[in-house]
Amino acid sequence: MVSDSVTTPVDWEQLAETLRSDSLRWREREALLADNSAAFARPTEEMIAVLDLLAGDPKWEVRRRVAELISHLPEDALNRLAARLTEDQNSYVRRAAERSLDRRRKGQQASSRRQRMLGGVADDYEMMERLHGTLATKMSRQIAERLYDMLVGATIHNMRGLVTPASTSAQSLLKKVTEGKATQAELKKHLKRIVDATADLGHLMDDVRRFSQQVPTKRRRERLAALVQEACDNARACFAKSGHDVDLIALRVEVSEGFTIEASRVHLVSALTNLIQNAFDGFRPRMELDETFWIRITGQQRVPGFVDLVIEDNAIGFGAEDLRLIRQFIPGQTTLKHDGTGFGLPTAKRYIEAHGGSLEIDSQEGV
Repeated sequence: MVSDSVTTPVDWEQLAETLRSDSLRWREREALLADNSAAFARPTEEMIAVLDLLAGDPKWEVRRRVAELISHLPEDALNRLAARLTEDQNSYVRRAAERSLDRRRKGQQASSRRQRMLGGVADDYEMMERLHGTLATKMSRQIAERLYDMLVGATIHNMRGLVTPASTSAQSLLKKVTEGKATQAELKKHLKRIVDATADLGHLMDDVRRFSQQVPTKRRRERLAALVQEACDNARACFAKSGHDVDLIALRVEVSEGFTIEASRVHLVSALTNLIQNAFDGFRPRMELDETFWIRITGQQRVPGFVDLVIEDNAIGFGAEDLRLIRQFIPGQTTLKHDGTGFGLPTAKRYIEAHGGSLEIDSQEGV
């Protein structure tokens, strides 16, 4: 038997009349709001009139539903209803109204940040056109658009590569369970694949967020040696978590305690962690060999106000073609020999350059 379900649109004006006549039970009143909550993202005048009526409902459960829906209302309606609901005698209603107001504030702040960023880009293009002319500005815009296309394309490609095996396992699992043929071993195999894929997807989204994150201009005087040590601890812990014996790799740090820099600690430690972690990851294919492995980090001050920080290792290194691709620092781009999301080095480069520094990479395969 086939059963079709059709949802009838709510006549909000008629509903208001029904509410005024008090001919709707309270559970039906609450259910109407719950079932149509998505519609209140773009409320009409008739819908707002219904909320006005239900904000004074004798049942706190109904008033709480109203309080949960006010965050998308126009300013005058929001202020009117929030003034009533935040002073409600029921604590559940008051808290729901306060959460809605908090969501509204956060949404406005996010929107304001986006507008400022978009406005800043437009201002930058206008300034560039005044300084360098229309042609140079047009070419720079085209380059930016190509890089954007590459970023989006690489991100979608990586996401699809993670979602596909999870989707395949979910479909296989559903089929086995439906047929009653799923064994414990099969359940464990497919569920592990899904869990691993979703975890990797989470890592990818975190990497994309970090790459797009603006580095704050506020700085504090920090000891470089302390930042390097924190990054080393992070990288060692990450490598150990992957199942490798981190103690097989000698890590030597030669950075003077006297070196200090103005830095955003979180961002610079993140950049250094990524670079040191890459050095550790280069040993993965050779961990079973009976060899001496080492990573050396040295700091030298050749020019006043600047420190050269060098991270060296004797891992497998990059081939010429891989090195050429890596030096482009294109986010989302990975090589055949070195996996990952492709956002680590570009993010490290952005963070370092935001501190007035530069990042250079050199490597020789097999050395």
